[in-house]
Amino acid sequence: MTASAGAAGTAARRIAAALAALAALAAAPGCGRSAERQEADALLHAIDVLRDAPSEPRAAREALLAGLERQPASTPPAASARDTCARAYRLLLDATAAEARVRALLEAPDGSAGPGALSDLAAADAKVKESAEIMPKCAEALSNLRRAARLGM
Repeated sequence: MTASAGAAGTAARRIAAALAALAALAAAPGCGRSAERQEADALLHAIDVLRDAPSEPRAAREALLAGLERQPASTPPAASARDTCARAYRLLLDATAAEARVRALLEAPDGSAGPGALSDLAAADAKVKESAEIMPKCAEALSNLRRAARLGM
């Protein structure tokens, strides 16, 4: 294991632990806040953390996305925000992973980048474009969730 892989694993474990702690706090009874409000707050926080996370190490962002995908969402605004934003970020992370694979193939000393690399690059580009189309829907879903939470769901 390389030092950077070890650091990525450590970062991913810390992030996962923080998400678990946040989920536990969200599940605990809070100062008169409804369960739906607590759920919305935890979901909004998970999306904010994912959005603000650095792109590297990728494993850390993957852990944040997996945490978002597991967040409970019992109301339509919460489910819409979770599912829409998770889809947008899943596409983006899948695209960056494909781009990294293509880059590694192109940099390989044996010139192993064949026609598959070109199709991988095209697929990555399509995912980036689809993610860019979904991101405004994610922002709208987040706005709707914030509004619903303020109004008491």
